[in-house]
Amino acid sequence: MEAIADGRTFTPIRYLPGEPGTPSRVVWADLARSRLERPFFDEEFLPENGPAFPWFAAPATSLRRGLRDGLFSRPLGGLIFHVARCGSTLARRLLGAVPDRVVFSEPGVLNTMVLADDHRPLMDLLSCLEHTANERGGRAVVKCTSWNLFHADRVLEGAGSPPAIFIHRDPGEVLASLQGADWFSRIPEADRPSQSVSDPDEGNGLYLEALMRSGLRLAEAGRVRCVEYPDLKTRLLDGDLPAFLGYEVDAETRTRMEAVTQDHSKNPGAVYTADRARKAKIVAETPAIQRAADRLKPLHEALRGWSVTRGGAS
Repeated sequence: MEAIADGRTFTPIRYLPGEPGTPSRVVWADLARSRLERPFFDEEFLPENGPAFPWFAAPATSLRRGLRDGLFSRPLGGLIFHVARCGSTLARRLLGAVPDRVVFSEPGVLNTMVLADDHRPLMDLLSCLEHTANERGGRAVVKCTSWNLFHADRVLEGAGSPPAIFIHRDPGEVLASLQGADWFSRIPEADRPSQSVSDPDEGNGLYLEALMRSGLRLAEAGRVRCVEYPDLKTRLLDGDLPAFLGYEVDAETRTRMEAVTQDHSKNPGAVYTADRARKAKIVAETPAIQRAADRLKPLHEALRGWSVTRGGAS
C-alpha cells in the first residue's frame, strides 16, 4: 500500500470482483518504464513484450489511496466510444502521438469493473488513470472496448463527464471485418433480441445495430460528438477535435501524427494497405451481411448527419 502513495508510478491494471466473504481486489503495476504506446493497454503485460512489471494486489479500497486519499480529483481528458472495426485504434494512435496525451486503449481492468457494476470503484479507477497521466505531465484519454457503449452513461458519469467522441463507419465495411466471428453474445442479455440467431453474420448485424443506436442516443443527448471514419484523420489534425479534446497540433505534433497514419494501426511497423474493395466484395457475396448493411443504412445516415454537423457534446 505504501508503494501506491510513495512510488507515484503504480497504476491499477486488473480488477478482481469480490465474492461472499472475499472483498474486491485490485492489481497494481509499476509502469514507469513503459511509454504506454502499444495499440492496446493489456498488450503491455504479455510475456513476449518484456519482463514483468513490479506488481502487487490490494483491496479495492486502495484505489482511494492511489488518489492520495481523495485529494486528487480531475475528470478524464477524454473518452472514445466506437463501433467495432471502425478506425478507433487509428484514433488511439493519433492521440497517442500528441505529447500531453496518455491513451489507455481498451483496458481489461475497465471491462471487468463495468461488468461487475461497482459504481464507486469505477469512478476511482478512472480517476486513477487520470492520475497516472498527470504524473506523466499529461491528460488521460480512455478508448473503450466497443461493448462499453452499452454502459456509456455509467462510464461517462464515473469519468466526470469529459469530452467524448463516438466513431462509426459504413455498416457493410464493419460487418465484412467481423465476418464469421460471433459478437452477438456481447449484447447485454437484457437488451438482446428474443429471436434465436444461428448465423454469426446475422448476429453481428444485430450487435452493430445495438451499438449504432446507443451512439445515436448519446449524440442526441449531447453526450458525445460523432465522427465518421473517413473524416477521422482530418478532424483529429485540422478539424474541431483538437479544441474539443483540449490539445494543440503544432508542426512537430503534426509530423508525428501524420507518420502514424502510414502504419497498420494494430501492427505498428507494418505498412497500412487500404482494403475497401475486399470488404465490398465480402458484402456483395454474403447475403446475411448484405441484408444487415441495407437494413442499417437509415441508422448510418442518421449518424452521418450528426457527424457532418459536428453535433452532440460541446
